[in-house]
Amino acid sequence: MIFKVFIAALVLFASSVQAEEPQIDSSKAAFYVGSNVMVCGFVSEVKNFSKGVYLNMGPNYPGQHISVLIWEDDIAGFNSRFGILSVFIGKRVCARGLIEAYRNSLQIKVSNPQFLRLMQSVK
Repeated sequence: MIFKVFIAALVLFASSVQAEEPQIDSSKAAFYVGSNVMVCGFVSEVKNFSKGVYLNMGPNYPGQHISVLIWEDDIAGFNSRFGILSVFIGKRVCARGLIEAYRNSLQIKVSNPQFLRLMQSVK
């Protein structure tokens, strides 16, 4: 009986490890289009547009590595968790989701604040 429980726990652990998305640097995002990943990078700017906000990682627009897209309907949840979104400028951030190509740029849509992490810098 104990052996069966051990095997079941091992199978659950292995499946959870395999399901975890890889963590990549924002400069490598182009190699992961169509993949669910956790992309991490420094936010260079926060740009509002008519339907939401872009958090641009890497250089400023139009040379950004990737943009984290937060739709207008979802912004309140992010503001509740993090405060104003400009807090991300100059900070290392990780976002989890699907990398998509859109109009010659890369983006990752994040609708849940739990899929966006403000990383602590190590001194």
